[in-house]
Amino acid sequence: MKTGVRAASTGDSVAGSSFPYPKVVKLVVAAVILLPLLFYTVSLLRIMGATLAFPWELDQGEGHNVWSAWLLMRGQGPYLDLNHYPFFDINYPPFHFVMMIPLLWVFGPSLLAGRLLADLCVFGLAAAVGAIVWRYSGRNRFATALGVLLILANPYLYIFGVIATVNVSQVMLGAWGLFCLGLAFDKIEANGDVVKADQIRWKPLIAGLALLLAAIYTKQQAVDAVGTGFLFLLWRRPKLAIIAGLVFGAVGGGLFLLIDLVTAHQFYINLIKVNINDFIKRQLLDQWTAYGLTHAPLLLLAAGYAWQTVRKKARLSLWLLYLVTTTLGSALVGKFGAAETYFYSSIAAVAIGAALFCGGFFRNNFNIADFSFLNLKKAVPVLADTSSELTTGPARRVTFSGGLAIGMVVLLVLQNVIFYHTPETPHPWKDLIKGHSGNYVLFGTFPTEAQKAAGQRIADLVKTAKPPIITEEASFAMVNGYEVVTNPSNILVYNQAGLWQSHELTQMVQNGCFGLIVLHGHFLPDVVQAQIPGKYRQVLTEYLPGGEYDVWQLLPGGRTTNPDGCFGH
Repeated sequence: MKTGVRAASTGDSVAGSSFPYPKVVKLVVAAVILLPLLFYTVSLLRIMGATLAFPWELDQGEGHNVWSAWLLMRGQGPYLDLNHYPFFDINYPPFHFVMMIPLLWVFGPSLLAGRLLADLCVFGLAAAVGAIVWRYSGRNRFATALGVLLILANPYLYIFGVIATVNVSQVMLGAWGLFCLGLAFDKIEANGDVVKADQIRWKPLIAGLALLLAAIYTKQQAVDAVGTGFLFLLWRRPKLAIIAGLVFGAVGGGLFLLIDLVTAHQFYINLIKVNINDFIKRQLLDQWTAYGLTHAPLLLLAAGYAWQTVRKKARLSLWLLYLVTTTLGSALVGKFGAAETYFYSSIAAVAIGAALFCGGFFRNNFNIADFSFLNLKKAVPVLADTSSELTTGPARRVTFSGGLAIGMVVLLVLQNVIFYHTPETPHPWKDLIKGHSGNYVLFGTFPTEAQKAAGQRIADLVKTAKPPIITEEASFAMVNGYEVVTNPSNILVYNQAGLWQSHELTQMVQNGCFGLIVLHGHFLPDVVQAQIPGKYRQVLTEYLPGGEYDVWQLLPGGRTTNPDGCFGH
């Protein structure tokens, strides 16, 4: 019995005690947990196919992202002066748009190209999480499958990961960058412990830093992954961290200055000044409440991983750092215009932490000492046993690990219930979630043929109108080969920040310079919209997944005869 006490207290492996049940039980438990997640993954594939076939916007700004990549491909770039025609800019760095260019060669400026890139990035993120969990779980198949499926089955990614946005690509690049840094500096020992590698692996180090640079040049929110990477470097190799930081800053900063110079300083304005906007405390609370309600079991499991890591000798890990920085970074969801996509980094980190924690029950090195603060008999009375053999040594460890394993299974089953979603069935908790987060339940059902036809009617009117035209969603212009004029959501932010000058656009509307105006969301400032009824008449209202579209047609003789009044148009 003394030997058993020593094994339990030192964390030595006791064969078969981490999940003390027959193999068939393990398989049944794995199936109960993984099959529902696989079902949700099928739902993701179905909605991906439906959205790829739908030619109009599902969410505001999809088309503007595609048009930004199209401008970049043509050598113009999307970092223009929003105060002058065509009143277009974008407030994201360029790397996502660079990645889209090969798809634009094939499909042209269409939402199909943007959404296909987003879909590929969802799978790329799932692959990154899988690679991380595979390596750090000792190649545990259950943990790896769990990590991958927690990404593909997540309802936040199901809803917003299939549209043409930059969010998934940013998180994917950051996760792969951190994986490469782990390859460079971490060594996985035979018993599963993670220790400092004896030698630096330079190729993964360079690749990791390059991927982190690409991530932050995809979206500024990648500062969480970059921060994780350099905190990890400081922990593993402090001197090298300083040198790498200087090189990273020089390359990243030099690239910023170069692009800013080429764009006549619009790069700085669009990426920095436009993104300094209001912080809404109520929005932060509502979004965090919705996220917490939707991910509560996973958050508990990730917290278990954090505690387990802190209790170990190293007291720190790359993925604990990632968990902390992404949790802090998700506070940015309180910014004006932020949405559920701001949780994507946290979702990836939580999936990694939860999968690594759960994987411990399916291998033979789970350490009871990691949870010595718990009193299992008090917490779970049914597992209490008066026998002294269950209070020390391997038997106690079997009982304790068995109790935690049951808790793990219960949490994951509960998470599967909370995650429930299909294209046909609304989220069962939608009313509760919607009370805290307005966007969460807007999408995720199949677009209908009626909605597709409604969009086509708008596009047909655009085709008959003399350009230029204003459309608050870009797809109707792109499908007809017209230039995209205005990025209304950015004009709104510009206007709120006191950076926008309304004179030129207001005068062009007054002079009837636009053959057609399509409003959706009414983001254009009131001073502009107030001029529309004087030269235009509303001829159509259509309802698409993204909401209501109002089409205003130029009145006969409404266009000015003075060419200067339309600035050459």
